[in-house]
Amino acid sequence: MAITIVTSLKNANGDLDSMTIPVRTQTVTQNTAAPARVGGFQTIGTTEEALTLVGLATNGVAHFWNRDPTNFVDIGVMPAATYYPLVRLNAGESFIFRLAQGITPYARADTAPVKLQKDILDD
Repeated sequence: MAITIVTSLKNANGDLDSMTIPVRTQTVTQNTAAPARVGGFQTIGTTEEALTLVGLATNGVAHFWNRDPTNFVDIGVMPAATYYPLVRLNAGESFIFRLAQGITPYARADTAPVKLQKDILDD
């Protein structure tokens, strides 16, 4: 099975107006024959909490979307009871990336709970 991801990047800020990464379509392999998906909304509070992955056999491509109009949310890991934020989604932002195997992602909201939409596919 294959997953198709379409990306592009353009910066329109001062001297970086000419910085453009053109549209790129990338196909990544989904290794499982019977893929599962963890999706939906999870309300994330201001203390770090594990993202629900029930039903997922192996971490794969993940899409996270911060549905809050005001506050940011950080996504990270928490080995040995210490939270390490790795990704920040400002209000309304979303991003796609592949999760590492064997980890549980955690999230923490800025100053008030946020609604995080997540769609995580089996690898």
